[in-house]
Amino acid sequence: MQVVEAWADRTLVAFGTPGRRSNLLSGQRTVSLPSPALIEKAVERGLPRQALRQVAESLAGGDKARAACLEWGVVPKTTLERRMTQLSPQESERTERVARLFVHARRALGTEAEAREFMTAPHPALDGRSPVDAARSDLGTRRTEQVLNALEYGLAL
Repeated sequence: MQVVEAWADRTLVAFGTPGRRSNLLSGQRTVSLPSPALIEKAVERGLPRQALRQVAESLAGGDKARAACLEWGVVPKTTLERRMTQLSPQESERTERVARLFVHARRALGTEAEAREFMTAPHPALDGRSPVDAARSDLGTRRTEQVLNALEYGLAL
């Protein structure tokens, strides 16, 4: 559980550089990113409810109302109200997809603000859906990754 929370803190919120050492005098701590196999196991067991909240808040840029709407886009509101501590494996997988796309968007576009805009705005290559909406399915996620790869490497869509 702590590893998943550390992964969420590092990857979804702080966007820390893997392997970067922290300054012990500043009170920061070094957190190693878990392996893909460890993340997969955590998703299969169900991520903490807080992981979805952190992803949504990162995408919303501090706007609480928008964060709630983004959460409901991943897990419907009535279902989310029943999830007190842990998401189901399917909900965890959708949360992981959105988080992974957000990190990819930040890397491809260069800034967190541009990544937020990309993730929440309709895109013509996704049939007018936003990447957050497209991430509801694996195929939509793949299409979004293709768009991001094209942007990152200057390829045609």
